[in-house]
Amino acid sequence: MASRIGIIALVMGIGAAHAQTDADARVKSQHDREDQFWAQKSGLPVSDVRAIRLTAGISDTTSGAGILNIDASTLKQRNHILFAEAGNGHCMSLHVLERNATGFSEVWSLTEVPRPLWLPGKMGNRPGGGICSQAPKAPAAHATPDGRIVLEVPILSDPFLRTLPVSTYSFTWNGTTFELLGEER
Repeated sequence: MASRIGIIALVMGIGAAHAQTDADARVKSQHDREDQFWAQKSGLPVSDVRAIRLTAGISDTTSGAGILNIDASTLKQRNHILFAEAGNGHCMSLHVLERNATGFSEVWSLTEVPRPLWLPGKMGNRPGGGICSQAPKAPAAHATPDGRIVLEVPILSDPFLRTLPVSTYSFTWNGTTFELLGEER
């Protein structure tokens, strides 16, 4: 009897491990396709896109996260690449990466909506959970030719409005990191 239970437990354990391996393989395949898409769109080699994704914290087996945007040209004068990570639902995280001798390193990241300038610290919908929109439209970010990063987070103030108001945050490089320059609503 004990040996039958042991065999059943072994078979169930192998089945669960096999299912996890299949799920990991599917997620890796999805990331591989995504890397190829963004390599084509950004002009970077697939190996660089994968290295950027890994540096930003999205492993080959991380499910529920992906690439929202890669801008390898606008911040090129500082050797920076803007990487927007898609999270669950209407959430995102921003990363600025720099190419170095061994690959890429992260020089700045933003995972929460900044507080207004007159309040210290940061705030977000879920601390560390990403920059999330309360509206049915996801947040967006882009770099500007003068080297700023602009983050736009839609606000759902009235569901009957035809357009969604947006909180716009502007970040500028201070020589060491990006800092909040201003906020507009």
